Amino acid sequence: YYFRLTTSLRVASKGEEFSSEKFVYDELPFFDPRKRSKSQFYIVDPEEERGINCRFGMRGVISANHFDMSRNFIMIFGGERRYVLGHPNQCKNMALFPHGHPSLRRHSEVDWNDPLDWDKHPEFKQTLVNEVVLHAGDALYLPTAYFHFIVNLSLNYQCNARSGTTYENAKHIQDCGFNMG
Repeated sequence: YYFRLTTSLRVASKGEEFSSEKFVYDELPFFDPRKRSKSQFYIVDPEEERGINCRFGMRGVISANHFDMSRNFIMIFGGERRYVLGHPNQCKNMALFPHGHPSLRRHSEVDWNDPLDWDKHPEFKQTLVNEVVLHAGDALYLPTAYFHFIVNLSLNYQCNARSGTTYENAKHIQDCGFNMG
């Protein structure tokens, strides 16, 4: 199973005493841009905060390789997750879906768990990546446009928050046909 809870600061700010959005922001003040003394490390650009996403999942759940167009700060609260990370300069090797595909071309066509699938995209075998296993209490910062493939290694839960876009990797992403604004 996999469960996702997405919150919105706009809804949390309405003052409803018992809303799930208010609860999440109250429990995770380090992701709340209104509480700058607690959140300034995690929420770099408070005006561009895009909500808190919490995910709960069992062992074996996978998030296919993709990149996001904003800064992403991830915290693991229970269990373990494996992250395979690729710098945006590896974009040409990631075998992304073609323009017009429903994935918005931010996802890789390659099934990273199936080495036989790698043969369909020889450039993928040249991709340089890093791997990290996060445990409860660990945090990970992903700059704008970093590729990430995620595998739940155990029953786990994590929350992440995004805050704005940076452009230090714009050239790499633009070389792959994406517009960063």
